[in-house]
Amino acid sequence: MEHRTRLQVDVMQSLLFVILFFAVPNLQSQNQTQPSSEGTVAVNGARLYYEVFGKGEPIVILHGGAGLDHTYLLPQMLKLADHYSLIFYDQRGSGRSTGAVDSVSITVDNFVNDLEQVRKALHFEQITLLGHSWGGLLAMEYACRFPNRVRRMILASSVGSTSAWEVPFAQNREARRTSLDSAALVNIMASDGFAKRAPPVMEEFVRTFFRSYFYNQSLADSLTLTFSPQTADNVLPILGLMSKQIASYDIRKQLATLTCPVLILHGDADPIPLKYAEETQAVMKNSKLVVLKNSGHFPYIEVPQEFFSACEEFLASTQK
Repeated sequence: MEHRTRLQVDVMQSLLFVILFFAVPNLQSQNQTQPSSEGTVAVNGARLYYEVFGKGEPIVILHGGAGLDHTYLLPQMLKLADHYSLIFYDQRGSGRSTGAVDSVSITVDNFVNDLEQVRKALHFEQITLLGHSWGGLLAMEYACRFPNRVRRMILASSVGSTSAWEVPFAQNREARRTSLDSAALVNIMASDGFAKRAPPVMEEFVRTFFRSYFYNQSLADSLTLTFSPQTADNVLPILGLMSKQIASYDIRKQLATLTCPVLILHGDADPIPLKYAEETQAVMKNSKLVVLKNSGHFPYIEVPQEFFSACEEFLASTQK
């Protein structure tokens, strides 16, 4: 009996050691996914919610859409928080940010000025910008208007420097969509939940819509979509309003005046044809294009090692 009791104690001690040994790193890892600070910035007719992760030189992350919020970039983008301070914010009308959703509020000028107010509020003299998709155009527009405030830029799966990308992008996106996904979209749009803009239904709609943006379409399931009620309500109206704003633009002349270092990352299977990334690179004096193989529009999910290696190498090589 005494022997069995001692054996039980030994087993319990061993189990406790295993639990402590493995659980502590896991808790530390979970803590790293929590922002070190958060807050809001008052801007023209809106309050913008932001989160800060990590420590070091500031990198402002510009999410795509327009109409999405920053959470679809998490947790993968936090890989860069090991060495840098990452600032994510929800653009006006999305996520946890407020703002009217109309043609007066949802403009490129307002979005650029919003970014400038975020920079000022956080007291950054200069910032590095990382823009994904529409966020790439926002980064370029901001740099053209506030060139002295931009230290460098990373344009990830960015839209082009002219609006010429829009038609072929839509054609590629639709051509890649499977019949099953097309039928699923029709069914979702016919549902009561879609009419009410229920967050889970809108998440399902956007995930299904985005599936054709991926080279490996099964990886769309790895995309974080946790919509706030505001994102669920506003994602489609904001996208429609901003699409009208950028239906015809050409900023190549303005981009040609920039001197900050620029890294352009573009998947070879992105529905935005590679030629538009090449065109952007050609007009920017101090830019480099890295083509990511077997990747669509979300390379931080599809080819994370290649994506983050390229980012970290660029950031390290452009340190002052």
